[in-house]
Amino acid sequence: MGWPTFAPALLLITLSLALSWKPLPLHPAWSARILAVCGVSTALAVLSTTLLVAAVFITGLLPRDVVSGWGSRGALLLDHGPVSLHLGLMAVVLLMVGLFGIARLGLGVRKDIRAVRGDSQYITEQDHPIALAVPGQHGGVLVSRGLMRLLNREELQVVFRHEHAHLRHRHHVYSTLTALSAALFPPLRTLHQSLRLALERWADEDTAAITGNRELVARTIARVALASPKPRTSWHLALADSHALHRVRALLGKAPSANPVAGPALLGGTGVASSGIASSCFQLHHLYVLVLL
Repeated sequence: MGWPTFAPALLLITLSLALSWKPLPLHPAWSARILAVCGVSTALAVLSTTLLVAAVFITGLLPRDVVSGWGSRGALLLDHGPVSLHLGLMAVVLLMVGLFGIARLGLGVRKDIRAVRGDSQYITEQDHPIALAVPGQHGGVLVSRGLMRLLNREELQVVFRHEHAHLRHRHHVYSTLTALSAALFPPLRTLHQSLRLALERWADEDTAAITGNRELVARTIARVALASPKPRTSWHLALADSHALHRVRALLGKAPSANPVAGPALLGGTGVASSGIASSCFQLHHLYVLVLL
């Protein structure tokens, strides 16, 4: 098993880390989409490569006559061998840790959603300023009594419009997908954090465009951020849960370009390139063998 087996995954890891290290000079809506595509593609590439290495390693531990009895499937796995002990064990451990992380995150998100929905009355009666978007058929925007007291009418409108922007654009889907990708492959946590910032900036710009007052949105975020406690859950998108200073500075500047040409072009190019590289990790040149099994 040579370096070409690992090249696609390494290329996508490098691309994802580069995009998460320095924000793209695009509207946050396009940045968020590109980060999500890269994160998911990288996770799939790492998963498929790890599965292949682990399968070849385990196959190498079995008697050759047993593997030969599998027919084309066994020959396909033997063709990729041998795999060293250290590399094989590393692949098995990485696979187990990644799958455990995905299962743990999935259960945690489900538990958090139930807890937030079940404690909705408790949250709204809090004296701390809290505002968060709860996705789903029975979701909506939760605002605490403390927030109602803290903000005036115009600022409260900013809060509701910001949270509705999260729900309207289904930002929880982007966040959940990259969170699962980071659970599978921990180095993608930086990309997940960059995506969360892009989602918040996306909602900020939507709100600023609707209100026509960027300073009002910036002031509201600053006031809520200074008075808000630490978020109770890790899955929801709240008004001021992260990067508040960066967002306020951005809102006090000029509105970003909508990038009607560059945005779709870069998203399309990134999607085609990353999906093409990720698909190569599935060894598509052997697909005809798997179909015949």
